[in-house]
Amino acid sequence: MRDERELVVEAIRAFLDGSSDQWDWGVFTSSPLRSARLNDIRRRAGSVNLPLDARGEAMLRTLLDDAEQLTADGRPKSKAWRMESGALGGALLGALLWWNAYLPGAGLFRNLHLIILPAAMGVIIVALRNRQRQVGYFDPEVIAENKRGRV
Repeated sequence: MRDERELVVEAIRAFLDGSSDQWDWGVFTSSPLRSARLNDIRRRAGSVNLPLDARGEAMLRTLLDDAEQLTADGRPKSKAWRMESGALGGALLGALLWWNAYLPGAGLFRNLHLIILPAAMGVIIVALRNRQRQVGYFDPEVIAENKRGRV
């Protein structure tokens, strides 16, 4: 069985760029899918009035974005954690460690590594989490687009 998400994305994209005709569109909109969310996107795409006007095109682009945000089995993709949040969380933890180790009269910049290292560890943890879940920079679709030359 073909990947339903890929089928929905390709059908809507082909219809928008004009590489498919009304017959292909009719087959797509009349064939039910197993995934309830993808089937709902298919039904809403089928309700767009033809010939396609600006409003219908905007609705199809919205549906295309919705379909791209789903996994192959129709579940929403995990959102990528931002590197900045990992750095900020680590820096806050580091600030607490630095405050705990602060010695009056030793200077503000003593034990600065207590702030920098946890911030770096926070970034590493976020990167590992995003890589494991294949989101953000590690999404296979993003990697494939970058290999094709997207900047």
